[in-house]
Amino acid sequence: MRIKTLFRIFVTFILMFVTQKVVFMLYNMGMADGAPFLSCLASLWHGLRLDIATSSYLIILPMVVLLVSFFFRQFPLRKVLMPYYILIAVILSLIFVSDTILYGFWGAKLDANDLIYAAKPKDMLASLPLWATILAFVIVAAIAAGYVFLLRWVTPKQLNRQSCWWATLLLPLAALTFLGMRGGLSESTANPSYAYFSQHPFCNHAALNPTFNMLHSLFKVKDLSKEFDTLPDEQVDALLGDRFETDSTLSDTLLNVDRPNILLIIWEGAGMGMVGSDTVAPNLHRLCHEGVWFSNCYANSYRTDRGLISVLSGWLGLPTTTLMKRPDLCRNLPSIAATVKDAGYSTSITYGGDIDFTNMRLYFSETGFSHVKGGDAFPSSQRTGAWGVPDQYLLTPDLIPDERPFLATALTLSSHEPWEVPMHRLDDYRRNAFAYTDSCIGAFVDNLKSSPLWDSLLVIIVPDHGIPFEEGMSTSDVAVARIPMLWLGGAIRSPRIVNLLSSQSDLAATLLAQMHLPIDNFPFSRNILGKKYPSQHPFAMHSDKNCLNLILPEGNFFYDCVGDNLHPADSTQLLFVKALLQRLYHTTAEL
Repeated sequence: MRIKTLFRIFVTFILMFVTQKVVFMLYNMGMADGAPFLSCLASLWHGLRLDIATSSYLIILPMVVLLVSFFFRQFPLRKVLMPYYILIAVILSLIFVSDTILYGFWGAKLDANDLIYAAKPKDMLASLPLWATILAFVIVAAIAAGYVFLLRWVTPKQLNRQSCWWATLLLPLAALTFLGMRGGLSESTANPSYAYFSQHPFCNHAALNPTFNMLHSLFKVKDLSKEFDTLPDEQVDALLGDRFETDSTLSDTLLNVDRPNILLIIWEGAGMGMVGSDTVAPNLHRLCHEGVWFSNCYANSYRTDRGLISVLSGWLGLPTTTLMKRPDLCRNLPSIAATVKDAGYSTSITYGGDIDFTNMRLYFSETGFSHVKGGDAFPSSQRTGAWGVPDQYLLTPDLIPDERPFLATALTLSSHEPWEVPMHRLDDYRRNAFAYTDSCIGAFVDNLKSSPLWDSLLVIIVPDHGIPFEEGMSTSDVAVARIPMLWLGGAIRSPRIVNLLSSQSDLAATLLAQMHLPIDNFPFSRNILGKKYPSQHPFAMHSDKNCLNLILPEGNFFYDCVGDNLHPADSTQLLFVKALLQRLYHTTAEL
């Protein structure tokens, strides 16, 4: 009886959430923007994992109460659970109604960041006329009453004593509940990215459970504008000067076509400490003589979720947080994909692993990638690596879309611990993994050279970050931050070396300026081939956890964010770092 009751409560929660999705879509159909009916219908299925996760959290208390009930001769289950039902019903209905109504005004899902308006209800309801506000509260009350009625109906009035041995059956149910809360057995834990499946934002938003989104964001909310807020704004402007001034003029033209087809290969962990040797990466070293080699380039952060935002959105890495876990912020980031998409490009990104890891799918979908492909789209026979599909199956002609022009992006994964790859050439297992990916890149590029596509193709190879390459080295070591960046293909005018100090975040502005596309909305990406760049005091910034490296032509400085000190000590550069962080965090908070 108890297990049956728990199952009925769980299914009731699921049905409540599915019904919410239907109502959300019907109410906001004007926001669908041409989304096909079947895609809207698919939102019910693709949102189910988060519905299950949320329901799993909600049945924890009923499960505990049912466990306690074994110790009573007669247990008034309904009476005990009613206060919980009322509380949950009010919370669920309030979140649901607010999310549904405000979506039409804001075009975004309600999350914990919107709770700042709760302190000023007048501002929170400013988008609604008075009659709509009153009606909304009536609807909330009605829905809450309906939820309470349903939960009360599926809950027995009382339970009679059973042998305590039956309680052992709740143990495997507890394990299943934990699995449901986690989101399954994949590498990623449940996150909003699970709901993203369509190139139509409306369908993704409809699939996203509003309660899960609210609770998930509740633990991510941090007022970034208050971090590193130490200097007057006028002083920040004076210290930074023209370092981030937009400059779309060109001192050098790298391309022989304005609208090349673009293949962007983001090489997992490939810092120069690992691939700087032609023993490890002979193909990279061979190809660097055939294209434009950026010899003085640095990564902006130390992990994939942060490095991707630097590469694709031209944003500097934040030392205290990752934007990819803040859907409210990362969906508003500028991006290469969105810019070229507006110029008529087809945009796609492919990753051979769990594309829901750290909210990647959500970030890709929200920032302009129309086609997002993860490891689950590959045959199971190819998913043999610890993280997913080995790079030999990723870097194939299947990456190239049929539409023209295109931006096709590939994120590799084989050069990542545990360093298991289907090739053994080097005894050092880490370097052998990078040698394997290098061989895959070399074979892929050589194959592209023989295709008609090559003449109009721009291939860009850049890592997401570097990794320690010597015993005892930390990810915060400035040597780890140095990375390769190579542009090659038939779209390149001629091979050359660019020695200017730069960061991976500069890729966006530099590439788009070469294509004569707008770069004004990239506040931290610099066109390093702009005429003004050499006089703008070039620098690079590499952030690690609670620290960063400031890399200058005259030397490197290490800043400890917690201790608020710079090594070596330099009062001028310390002020510059503080101004840089304040501008970065304030601008990020305004997204």
